Amino acid sequence: MESIYYIGMVQAWFAALLIYRKPSKGTADKLLIVWLLVIGVEMLYSLLNLNYLVFLPDLIILPLSYGPFLLFYTRLLVSKQDFFLPKIYLHLSPVVIFILLSAIWRKPIDINAVNFFQKGALTWLAIANFALFFGSILYYWIKVFRLINNHNKTLSDHFSYHSDSIKLTWLKTIAVWILGGFIGSAVTFFIFSLQDIFPFNPIQVFHFGLLIFTFSISFYGIHQPVLYQRKQTKTSSEKSLDSTENSNELGVKLKQTMLNSKPHLNNELTIHDLSDLLNETPSNISTYLNKEIGVNFFHYINGFRVEEAKRLLTNPAKNKDSLLGIAFDSGFNSKSSFNHIFKKNTGMTPSEYRNVYGKYT
Repeated sequence: MESIYYIGMVQAWFAALLIYRKPSKGTADKLLIVWLLVIGVEMLYSLLNLNYLVFLPDLIILPLSYGPFLLFYTRLLVSKQDFFLPKIYLHLSPVVIFILLSAIWRKPIDINAVNFFQKGALTWLAIANFALFFGSILYYWIKVFRLINNHNKTLSDHFSYHSDSIKLTWLKTIAVWILGGFIGSAVTFFIFSLQDIFPFNPIQVFHFGLLIFTFSISFYGIHQPVLYQRKQTKTSSEKSLDSTENSNELGVKLKQTMLNSKPHLNNELTIHDLSDLLNETPSNISTYLNKEIGVNFFHYINGFRVEEAKRLLTNPAKNKDSLLGIAFDSGFNSKSSFNHIFKKNTGMTPSEYRNVYGKYT
């Protein structure tokens, strides 16, 4: 089982290096780098404990930080405004406490000596450590699921497209699978302690799950884009839409920009991109769309994309173009979203629309 620690250590630190070299890093990426470095240290610690420094306590200490890391990583991804990251230090206090306890204990822990029928100090220390760890995991994982669910409820106010990366589907899926793995390793620990029937160390089961987790979160973390730009526009950021005049002015400027610049052709357009073009705050644009037009940003932009697609589908020069090509030329980022949104807006699929109206032009 030594290979788990070697592979995990190299994987964690190499992934941290790749994310460090990522061209456009957000604060979430920087926190993920720290997290991966900590995972590498955990693997190194366990490897040394296994072969060399056998006097070190064999407890799950550094993994107590994984819940806080996951929570604050998710917060940084979904937050539309800056927040005080040093708050994470409070959440990491159990790690410090157990490091101090281990320093005071200063004895090796043989997992075979942990037995609930002999409730000595060693057993109670192991029970407290595992109970705190899994309680921490459950608490933070639940908070992460809630954060992602709340984030997904407001996606249409900020993005003109939907994808797994902005919905954080990958993060939620990994969290579910790894939570199940952590619970499984806890069950093996308690069964092992009660009956001593397992020929392997349950802590190694945990580290195998941690290895899979490291592979998963590093792979997806490298490809995860920054979701929100935390900056204010320079000129009109202080102008509110309290007056009808300001609202009308924004409406005219928005319509002219959409018709002349056609930002909807950017298949990854966000409300921040549009706010940069208009020199308006995203909140002003969102307020105008919701109050004056009665739509969110997603539906507003895709309405222009549908009109662009209708124009292309009835253009004789585009007669031989594939529907996928029409979709991309109209600003959609996939054929499935093109078909779904087009049919929702027109009552027909793109191919049906081309068959009905294309031949009359």
